[in-house]
Amino acid sequence: MKDEVIIIGAGVSGLSSAALLVKEKIPVRIFEKSPKVGGRTTSTSYKGHILDNGFHIMPFYKTSAVYKVLEEIGIVSDLKLSIVDDITFFQEKKFHKYPKGILDFFQLSIVPMKSRLKLLRILLPMAFTSMEKAQELDSKSLTEITKAMDEKTRSFFDAVCMLAFADTPDHVSLGEFVRTIIRANPFKGGTSEFGYPSEGGYDKISKILEEYVKNNGGIVNLSTPIKKIVIQNNYVKGVVLESGEFFPSNCVIVSNPAYIAVKKFFDDEVFDKKFLSKVEKLNKTTSVIEVHFCLSKKIDSRQIVFPVGSSYTAKGVFFITNIAPSVSPKGEHLVMAGTPVPSEYTDNPQMIREVVDRMKADISQIYPDFKENLLWEKPMAWKLVEAVVKEPGLVWKQKMPHNIEGIKGLFFVGDSTISYGIGTDSAAHSSMLCHPKIINHLKEKSEQEIQIKQN
Repeated sequence: MKDEVIIIGAGVSGLSSAALLVKEKIPVRIFEKSPKVGGRTTSTSYKGHILDNGFHIMPFYKTSAVYKVLEEIGIVSDLKLSIVDDITFFQEKKFHKYPKGILDFFQLSIVPMKSRLKLLRILLPMAFTSMEKAQELDSKSLTEITKAMDEKTRSFFDAVCMLAFADTPDHVSLGEFVRTIIRANPFKGGTSEFGYPSEGGYDKISKILEEYVKNNGGIVNLSTPIKKIVIQNNYVKGVVLESGEFFPSNCVIVSNPAYIAVKKFFDDEVFDKKFLSKVEKLNKTTSVIEVHFCLSKKIDSRQIVFPVGSSYTAKGVFFITNIAPSVSPKGEHLVMAGTPVPSEYTDNPQMIREVVDRMKADISQIYPDFKENLLWEKPMAWKLVEAVVKEPGLVWKQKMPHNIEGIKGLFFVGDSTISYGIGTDSAAHSSMLCHPKIINHLKEKSEQEIQIKQN
């Protein structure tokens, strides 16, 4: 069917775009190469526990882009969320309160009193600046303001960056950091709270979106990889599946990583070398080692603990069962620890083992009864790609554009495209920004077809 919009990928961005379209009664067909929806947020079951593919969390809770998409299509009540706000630093054998608001900075025990005032003088102007001003800082590094700070204050920024960006300050744009502070400011309608599906499994968000799309006439084809997107005379004509079957469409939305898609799905002559070179800059990789631990005893009632300081390998300890009890069988407790690593570590089983053992030693130092209550562990290692594009010069409007000048009917969504934030928040934001452009294209195409019929 010619007016059917085709979407490649059933992650958060692809499903968000599909949901926004079917709400407007526009026919949609999704092709997803995997056997289930969710993309990088796909969860698995292991020994009765729900394991996420990494620690995912909804930033800014009810003001997040994901939440706004669910509100827009009227199904926000379908997603039951646990609030994640019991967050703590651990430094020098003490737990320190994580600041939930501006006033908490006066009681920020992890930072010396004199430094707290300096910190406030930096963060307060950020919290009350504008998004436009933040954009002017997109090419600067966060280290421009942290390099002159004392070690303990720098450690505070390390912990904040692990929570907000899953990375270290040297990989974070100052502009992106400022936008995060603005969005967390309650005096500007923001929040520092986070959300996680109370039923367990972050892909619950994608499953709810999938159900909405299907209930409103959309088609979701799983285990169906795409071979090629057909472009003729600068117009989208449809897609060819790996099976060879052709599906015509005058509107195709790509939610795969942009720099992969432009090389994988198109003939060589579609894009010029200058454009391809620009997109390739988005091919940034942050590698991570994380490990799930199952314990027979609850060793802490907190939700997240950040070990602070260079002596700790584990940069975050996430008590998943404390966040959503349904992820684990009764009497068992799921904990995840994680840390960024050089990319070569993820392909080396010995290095993975060494990092996991160091993280276990960190947790044992904080919780002496950790090892005696450990039932099993399951390490993971992978390279996170465009989900963590947040470096100076690679954020917000400096990412991949949603549409390519001169090619009609082709759109890109996802966290490698124009959007702010990272991960699912960025993916949903991208879909919201791109949606009006898709609608305008479909209206123009419809008007052209009417004129042709009248003539």
